[in-house]
Amino acid sequence: MRPLIKILLVLAAAAAVVTLFGEGPGYVLVQVGDWTLETTAAFGLIILVLVWAVGWELWSLLTAAWHTPARLAEARRQRRQQRSLEMLEQGLLALEGGDAGRAQRQLARGARLADAPAAFYLQAARAAHLAGASAEAEEYLDQAQREHPGDEPAVTLLRAEIEMDADRAEHALALLSELEHRDGDNPRLLKRLLDLYRRVEDWEALLRLLPRARKAGAVAAEAASREELVARARCMEAARLAGDGGTVERLWKEADRDQRADPAVAGSWVRYLLTRDRADEAQKAIEHGLRRQWRGALVDLFLALPEATGSSQDLLQRLERWRSHHPRDPHLLTVLAQLAISAQFWGKADQYLAEASAQPDLPADILLRLAHLYRQREQPDQALACCQRGLAALGGERAPALPGSEAGGYSVE
Repeated sequence: MRPLIKILLVLAAAAAVVTLFGEGPGYVLVQVGDWTLETTAAFGLIILVLVWAVGWELWSLLTAAWHTPARLAEARRQRRQQRSLEMLEQGLLALEGGDAGRAQRQLARGARLADAPAAFYLQAARAAHLAGASAEAEEYLDQAQREHPGDEPAVTLLRAEIEMDADRAEHALALLSELEHRDGDNPRLLKRLLDLYRRVEDWEALLRLLPRARKAGAVAAEAASREELVARARCMEAARLAGDGGTVERLWKEADRDQRADPAVAGSWVRYLLTRDRADEAQKAIEHGLRRQWRGALVDLFLALPEATGSSQDLLQRLERWRSHHPRDPHLLTVLAQLAISAQFWGKADQYLAEASAQPDLPADILLRLAHLYRQREQPDQALACCQRGLAALGGERAPALPGSEAGGYSVE
């Protein structure tokens, strides 16, 4: 199309020249050595235009020929790049499909064709690790780091992941700790550190890291709050068992009101206070937690107080005031039954046992405690029924209801 347009332009120019010089053709003389050319001005201009057009075409051909090797090289590069991307896709699909060996081969071949092979080598290392080829995985990681030193965090994170999978938590922690000094706000790094601290049960380190991980978006705020609660409770319990009272008190002071109302956190604090003969503070901690948020598991902590065995009648009377507000709470009813047995109030004990065991879908721990209390009351049939329900609840089955009697007690038919 382009040559045709050029020919038409030349013919149009020639026609214009002929029209312009039709009445006065003019005269052109060109002499080079012994060679002489005489013609009209119109014809001379036509020849000049033709020479220009031919020269332009020759220049275009020469330019195209000059750039042909580069264009061929670029075409080959694009074909290699396209082929490498196809291998990357096939390798990732094989990796997701569980065929780690095929994934490793495809990704390694794709890396040899790719212009930027670091990502290929990283995924090939992951595939080799899953295939059990540890030496090859390490080699791929080294190649990825050589190809693109800027991807060192990604390489280190994958190395740490491999170390964690191999149960070498110390090596993984050394890698991640070194990286943390340089890139401490990396969300992926923070996620790996959280996973590592969970695995080795380093709850204090987990507790320190969670606020930063939440701020960086490595963990959702709600999940971080739940995990912080668990970590604080376990840290306090570990410190209590180790006799580290300073750490227990520090963790309690750092806890907010909602955390202090949690049965696990409050339980560690109450047990710590009781070992220090601070029963009044322990009781206040339980009551403050219940006023903050009613949780039946907090009521169980009253049984740890010295009053539960020494002055059970007084404690029973205080706890009975909550019965009107929480008449169906199995924890409260079970605690009341146990205190009534300690105070030898047999009628109240049987009443509370009956009300507690009549509740549907009781947790296994409550059922087993009821079985123990029924045994204390020398009611083996009810104790056996509670044991059966408790075992069913532990196995994930729906516990059968206790058979009842007209008098409010229970017997097995």
